[in-house]
Amino acid sequence: MSSSPDGRSAASGPPTGPTPQHPDEVTTPAPGYPVLSRPPVEDHERSGEATVDESSEVEPGAGRPAGDEAVAVDPDEHDGATDDDTPSAETAPAAASTTDAVVDEDDRPSDADDDSVETDDDSDDDTVVIRSGDRTEVISPVPLAAAGAASGTETATTTTSDSAPTDATTTPSTPSTPSSSSADAVGPAAGDSVLDDFDRTEPARRWPRNLLWAGCAVLVLAGAYVAAQWYFADRIPRETTVAGIDIGGLSNDAAVERLESELGGIASAPLPVTAGEATTTVDPAAAGLTFDAEATVDGLTSFSLSPSRLLAQISGGDAVKPVSVIDDAALAAAVETMGLDLEVEATSGTVGFVDGAAVATEAVEGSGADLEVSTELIRDTWLTATRPLVLPTEPIEPDINQAETDEAFAVAQTVASAPVTVAVADQVAEIPVEVMTAAASMPPVDGALQLTFDGELLVEDVVARTTDLLSDAADAKFVFVDGAPQIEAGLPGTTLDPEALAAAVQTAATGEDRTAPVELVESDPAQSTEALEALGVTEIVSQFATPLTNEPVRTENLRVAAERVTGTLVLPGEEFDLTQVIGPITAANGYQAAHIISNGQIVDGIGGGLSQMSTTTYNVGFFAGMVDLEHRPHSYWFDRYPEGRESTLAVGQINMRWRNDSPYGVLMQSYIADGKLHVVAWSTPYYTVTDSTSPRSDVVAATVEHKSGPGCVAQSRGNSGFSVSISRTVTITSTGEKVIDETNSWRYRPQNGVVCDAPPPAEPEAPDASEG
Repeated sequence: MSSSPDGRSAASGPPTGPTPQHPDEVTTPAPGYPVLSRPPVEDHERSGEATVDESSEVEPGAGRPAGDEAVAVDPDEHDGATDDDTPSAETAPAAASTTDAVVDEDDRPSDADDDSVETDDDSDDDTVVIRSGDRTEVISPVPLAAAGAASGTETATTTTSDSAPTDATTTPSTPSTPSSSSADAVGPAAGDSVLDDFDRTEPARRWPRNLLWAGCAVLVLAGAYVAAQWYFADRIPRETTVAGIDIGGLSNDAAVERLESELGGIASAPLPVTAGEATTTVDPAAAGLTFDAEATVDGLTSFSLSPSRLLAQISGGDAVKPVSVIDDAALAAAVETMGLDLEVEATSGTVGFVDGAAVATEAVEGSGADLEVSTELIRDTWLTATRPLVLPTEPIEPDINQAETDEAFAVAQTVASAPVTVAVADQVAEIPVEVMTAAASMPPVDGALQLTFDGELLVEDVVARTTDLLSDAADAKFVFVDGAPQIEAGLPGTTLDPEALAAAVQTAATGEDRTAPVELVESDPAQSTEALEALGVTEIVSQFATPLTNEPVRTENLRVAAERVTGTLVLPGEEFDLTQVIGPITAANGYQAAHIISNGQIVDGIGGGLSQMSTTTYNVGFFAGMVDLEHRPHSYWFDRYPEGRESTLAVGQINMRWRNDSPYGVLMQSYIADGKLHVVAWSTPYYTVTDSTSPRSDVVAATVEHKSGPGCVAQSRGNSGFSVSISRTVTITSTGEKVIDETNSWRYRPQNGVVCDAPPPAEPEAPDASEG
């Protein structure tokens, strides 16, 4: 690099030192910055010249251009020097003799970089070598004071040129003029320093161009980045999977089609689940689970400038969780049903008695699915989980665990260890173990097995092992005095309190003293006087009478039945059942054979005539407002009964029943007087009854029939046959509310007379023609 006449470099800005007046003129360095007195180092590799021998010295001034001389300046003399006193080239040899410099081969700069600054690590004086272009400069950082004290010479700055071999020349110090500044004396002469090659204005001129190129590079890279993102925008990153199905590299529509094809069957098929040893299935449709393929793929192909999206396209995608549409209410209901199917019930321990010995069964813990965790597991993995889906379980404790079972079993063993003796009313009854344990049990009560005894069974056992221990109580009842009902008070009896006996036996059976003392207690009548008084049996609400026939046996049957009807109490809501009240209709019960109608004929039978009691009690219920439950008129009409409003009776076939719907009791009374059968109902009036009977219709007169044979029974001609209807309306008297409105129709057959004709005489047999 060349210098301009004013001291500036041809390619640089301000001068780096004072402008030399002569090509050979050099400027002394500033005080405190010594210049090395080493000879210049030759760039042997560039010039191709021979290298300097390490043992030889360089001839001062030999072959060196005037502008490349090295100058050594004494700092003390510099203060008084002027510009005119600047030493010339002729004084250099004298200085050179004092500080001859030898450059070792190791000090030579390398060719790697034309603008490099190197530090010679092998030199002892830390010499710095600076090379620029075809010149090399060696600078020592040793302070001036130290250098002057050691040798009395200034540090020389040596510059060599690659153009030709140079010799180091050292000039003696000369005083500089007072006008010389310290800044002008730094370094080698202006234009000759290697540092001149670093143009200070170069960065100012280069930054717009560098900025332009940098901007262009950024635009190119950004364009390439956007183009790459746009190219991959409609493609799913490779190696992307959904529930194990590879959809990498596919478009949005293709990925949706593949997922619906391969996951559709899984999404619609029942999901098998297991919890412990129990298994069941969950119907995705019923559980509100729906696979949404479009939503699953939706975020994978959209355009984005995110670097992670491009990185995924290059390096490969990840496993993507399938998106499901879930109906929470339906899922909760399905999981609850599933939980019932998967539940293995716990088995509580039990303790009992068999053949007088205590026995026990062990408690077994159950299990069931953890519904809360299972719900989340099904929600998250119903499409991806391995089939069957294994659900977490939680234990189900039995109501009676093993510890409680063992404790109860110990009690049972004590109970079965020996019999118990019951002491009551100066009597004792020993209850054997087999009998006592038959009345004992250990049911679960409030989470524990509790010993209990059946007091009723124990009472039977004690009574069976004592003599006349108890007496029965007499209930209060209605009796008729002078034809009117009165209440006869009941009498208490004696009995054992079942609860008290059970408690005493339990105490003895579980303790050391196995004797159970108990006391007899009074037993109240089942029917008390107060209860009967509350029924309101105070007056007659209905009565009816039918005439007797001249058959004494028939009348006797009615007398027996009347005794059984009298005193019958029909409580509110109960039924009056005639065959139950007067039965059983047998000879052993006082009934005799009399005329009855059987298959349209009048014959004798046990209890003949009791149909008159059926007719009479039916009419009492009819007019008392009772509800008709069952009745049937006779086949023939008998003029002792009201037509259409009468009832027959056949044991096991035809009965008469009515129900008391009033709030009062109905007390029945029956007796025979004045040639009639009387039936009376006592209660409190509650209903109003109205009735009507229609005229006869379809009347058919009776005739006389002739019959023969051993089964013929002669009878007189009776009433004609006809049809009739009976209507009844029942209302509550106090409110007028109609509770019954009915019509019953019946057709009677004509009662024809029967004449039994004698059989014709037999004809004589013809003689045997063979007899002679």
